[in-house]
Amino acid sequence: EFNSKVERGSDALSGMAGKIAGMVAGYLSLQGAMNTVKAGIDYASDLAEVQNVVDVAFGKSADSINDWSQKALEAYGLNEVTAKRYNGTLGAMLKSSGLTGDSIVSMSEKLTGLAGDMASFYNADTDVAFEKIRSGIPGETEPLKQWGINMSVANLEAYALSQGITTAYDKMSQAEQTMLRYNYLMAATTDAQGDFARTFPSFANQTRYLSESWKEFVGRMAAN
Repeated sequence: EFNSKVERGSDALSGMAGKIAGMVAGYLSLQGAMNTVKAGIDYASDLAEVQNVVDVAFGKSADSINDWSQKALEAYGLNEVTAKRYNGTLGAMLKSSGLTGDSIVSMSEKLTGLAGDMASFYNADTDVAFEKIRSGIPGETEPLKQWGINMSVANLEAYALSQGITTAYDKMSQAEQTMLRYNYLMAATTDAQGDFARTFPSFANQTRYLSESWKEFVGRMAAN
């Protein structure tokens, strides 16, 4: 009908176009609503799955991770699912290196927060920052080197000596090496630490905060 009116140059053309525009807008609005509902359901499902990882990785200390993750959005721009996913991954990795006790909880939280801060500092995606950290802790050097952090054995040994540690790197246990890499990484990233909170008013961080807040909101609505 629209094509026919176009061919005739009908005066009713504008009215028909308005009706079509309204139909398209209604369809797009419906699609948007459906996509939002699906995103909320996916977030709620992801939260349930990642909670299981946190419970297994941290055991009785899982409550600490839960509380920390619920505050990570304000402090680091990480929604609860992301914060728990990062913590769960790091906790399992640190445990496998031989570390035990409350140090695993503290290290996981600080490294997860560092991912948010480094993403803010380098204007990068949080997953990119996390993957660089996740790679560096077990000893990979190249990912972090791209951001000027060189975790070579020579640098680690020099750092160890500056901290009064005289044991050669290759004579350390896996747990000792992991702890050394962690301490070196925290020392090498002091400029980035706290950057999200420090630069929160910036456009990039405001955008990230609003996006992550929306994900949490629709996820909670879907869960309820």
